[in-house]
Amino acid sequence: MYPFERFTTEAKGVLTLAQEEAEQSQHSYIGTEHLAIGLIRQDGLAARALVSLGQSSEALREAIREVADKKEEKTAQSLIPTSRVKRVIEMAFEDARRQGSTHVGTEHILLAILMEGDGVGAQVLAERGVTVDKVRAEVDRLQAAGVNEQMSEPASRGPRHHRHFEAADAQGRASEVDVVFPPEYSDQECQAVIDRIKATFSKGQN
Repeated sequence: MYPFERFTTEAKGVLTLAQEEAEQSQHSYIGTEHLAIGLIRQDGLAARALVSLGQSSEALREAIREVADKKEEKTAQSLIPTSRVKRVIEMAFEDARRQGSTHVGTEHILLAILMEGDGVGAQVLAERGVTVDKVRAEVDRLQAAGVNEQMSEPASRGPRHHRHFEAADAQGRASEVDVVFPPEYSDQECQAVIDRIKATFSKGQN
């Protein structure tokens, strides 16, 4: 459903580390608690924000395991992300979109965990004083200092142009549109295509 190529290299690493945490804990699922540990283990904006807010990977892991181990018997089955994790990923994309970001970074995943609020990851982070406002403030500070995450691109290709915009039909009903352009397209060429899409959409919905 979601274009995971929009994940930064660090955000993709969080998903890998979350699976690793679940495997090491012998859990049959990947939950928000595993995402939270993956976030602080992966060097990125989320990890730096968490460390600045007084967190450490070992302390967070221990606090999360104390809660998670009471909720789930240990098994050795195929790992499946929980519906809550899927919702967190969805919210991470939504937050990135609201912030005008063309990529989804570790900071968006962390904020989504906190905003979703009901998972083990959010519960433990909240108990340790980590809030949405504190994370946003710390991320803003880091980005202002020039700290950013990297987008991975296929070899021999330049960065692709991603555009998100709204197109309205003749009745004024708006639809959200995502378009990814080839790397050789200039900003002017991208805009020309977008203008044509908007014009066609408004004429074709009568």
